Amino acid sequence: MMPQKKILIVEDNDINREMLREKLSEQYQFKYDRLTGLYSKEFFYQKAQEILEQNPEKPYHIICSDIENFKLFNDLLGVAAGDQLLCEIAREGKDYIGDRGICGRLGADRLMCLCEGKPEYTEEMFRNFTNRINSLSVKENNVVIKWGIYEITDRTVPVEQMCDRAFLAAERMKGQYRKNFAYYDDELRSKLLREQAITEAMESALEKEQFAIYLQPKYSLDGETLAGAEALVRWNHPELGFISPGEFIPLFEKNGFIPQLDQYVWEKVCALLEAWKKKGYPVFPVAVNVSRADVYQIDIVDVLGKMVQKYHLSPANLHLEITESAYTENANQIIRTVDQLREHGFVIEMDDFGSGYSSLNMLNQMKLDILKLDMKFIQSEISKPLEQGILRFIVGLARWMNLSVVAEGVESREQLERLREIGCDYAQGDFLSRPMPVQEFEKLLEAQPVNAEAKPHKKVHDSLHRRCMIVVDEDAEYRKEVRRIFGGQFDVVEADDMRSTFSGIADNGSTISMMILSMTLPEQESFRILELLGESKEAWRIPVLATAPQGKGLPAIEEMALRKGADDFTWKPHAPFSLKKRVSRLLGLTTYRERERQLQDEACKDYLTEIYNRRGFHTALAAVRKEDLPVAIYVFDLDDLKKVNDNYGHDAGDLIIQSFGKILRSHTREGDILSRYGGDEFVVILKHIDSKEIALKKGEEICNAFHEWQVLEETKVACSAGIVLCGGEEKISAELIDRADQALYRAKETNKGGCCLWEDADVVHERNQKDFEGQ
Repeated sequence: MMPQKKILIVEDNDINREMLREKLSEQYQFKYDRLTGLYSKEFFYQKAQEILEQNPEKPYHIICSDIENFKLFNDLLGVAAGDQLLCEIAREGKDYIGDRGICGRLGADRLMCLCEGKPEYTEEMFRNFTNRINSLSVKENNVVIKWGIYEITDRTVPVEQMCDRAFLAAERMKGQYRKNFAYYDDELRSKLLREQAITEAMESALEKEQFAIYLQPKYSLDGETLAGAEALVRWNHPELGFISPGEFIPLFEKNGFIPQLDQYVWEKVCALLEAWKKKGYPVFPVAVNVSRADVYQIDIVDVLGKMVQKYHLSPANLHLEITESAYTENANQIIRTVDQLREHGFVIEMDDFGSGYSSLNMLNQMKLDILKLDMKFIQSEISKPLEQGILRFIVGLARWMNLSVVAEGVESREQLERLREIGCDYAQGDFLSRPMPVQEFEKLLEAQPVNAEAKPHKKVHDSLHRRCMIVVDEDAEYRKEVRRIFGGQFDVVEADDMRSTFSGIADNGSTISMMILSMTLPEQESFRILELLGESKEAWRIPVLATAPQGKGLPAIEEMALRKGADDFTWKPHAPFSLKKRVSRLLGLTTYRERERQLQDEACKDYLTEIYNRRGFHTALAAVRKEDLPVAIYVFDLDDLKKVNDNYGHDAGDLIIQSFGKILRSHTREGDILSRYGGDEFVVILKHIDSKEIALKKGEEICNAFHEWQVLEETKVACSAGIVLCGGEEKISAELIDRADQALYRAKETNKGGCCLWEDADVVHERNQKDFEGQ
């Protein structure tokens, strides 16, 4: 029995040791974060509370850190690199705090510290900490850390809430360049309390119908007659007072309440439309907003379908404004939803076109009815000369796609007339009418003629649905025959010389899908047309079928036409069937060439500044004609950019490069050649400059504009430039660019932040050389 008992005792001891080991392991896991070795979230809260209670007279504060774009860091470099980064920050933070406090990890990339004292924190202190992190294994990645500080003045506040407030202060810094830390202060506290009050009041406000519908009239630019309205929402709370939509709508989008508010607005608008119909008012469509949350959280097709049925409305009277942001989150779902809504008869507007980066892609993939141009985009474009803006292009694109165009935010008669001039259909804005209560809008309806109603939302022209063919031929009978053959398939545009050819291209724009060109136009204009087509960005994509009559002693004309850029050649006379087959085959080139043009443009553009890169510069250089001469060639270099990158990170350097690109665009003309040649070096060619004084003045103007632009308080940002002139009989060559580069280095030596003409540089060089020889 005794041995058995002894064995049992040993087993009991083993079990006890194992239980103790597990218990210690559990305690360790409770106390410490497994990755960083800092206190765990729960133990940090507990330990911090104990320290505060034991030291009631000592001042303390909470510091919390948050890494910008940490998820992207993990995606690019891997989780292991992210873990290493967190460990390095934890180690540096723990060393900095020392015995003045404790550190813990909340989770993910968020670390927190309780620190004794009330030090004066500065941007430099936090920047130095970040620089130490970047000097370790991840130095090439320019990690950006934001910090929030909460000074503990009320110890009745739970530690968890103290940390939350510090993190909120850190979040407020995200995206703010060169601002590394912020205190949780009265302003932030007031903002949070305000948001909390709005959140607590929103459901009750909806039930009590405190949200009021306002309508902003929309006018046709054809006579400035009423064409409809946009429904907006206003909130006048009995206690909180007037709350701006710019305040409560983003909050509702964040907290998920926006679908309920949107459905409330839709219902109110539908009820109004039915009431107006019963009162005998003319029928005008009203546009309502659709947020991305509506698309993703509710069955919007079913909800809107039942709503228009309930109020006996035509879906076409309810326009749905969908913003670009809805598309960027889940493109496939929004495209399907829009297709279903259009099938039910709803009119779809793309709201805020031009405000983002994906508008054209959205326009390409989604079937729409109306483009609504972004207010800020309109205001900035209107200020440009007509030939330099892209509004005309956008309106032309809308015409090609059979879309109407609405401009919002019109603030002056000048803007209105410009919009009318370029062919915009509708406009709204404070110049025409401010948003108004429903009762005021109804007075507008009452003043309308009895039989008045809105024009169709689309200007339907047959030519918008059909493609154009331009036939260029000196023989009127041949042009007539082409019209007979293709008239049912194309709008045939006729021309008989170079002037009428390009006039026809300008008038019909992107609708031209095909050109049939006679190679026997007088004065060899046929070959000049082919040359100009190849040089024109607008006409480059048009496939050309060259023709010539047989028996005229022109055996080499086919090869000459093809070498000059024609895509195919056929002898006259030709049977209609043969001509149709050739045209059909050439039409396949249009889509191919559009893709090729897009790829070429992307390959030639610098991603950061959106001007030419080195490849694009040489492509543009090859297109320079004798008529463009004389020119001034500039080589600009941004001074001390490497120092900025080292001290403030590559984001700061990129911002400086982007800004210089903008300055170049704003101080040059549309036809000039602007390029980022590499790194911080830019090569610019300004056309039609034949004076040294003008060339130097323009260079100094650009350098001064850049010098005045300051983004870093501690660092003077400047650029230097070298300039060389190329006369009307010269050719732009690598040697000339090299001379401008030599002048640049002379400017850096003698006039840093200024300009130097190559001739001046050469004179200085010769003077120095003579001085050297005389010694």
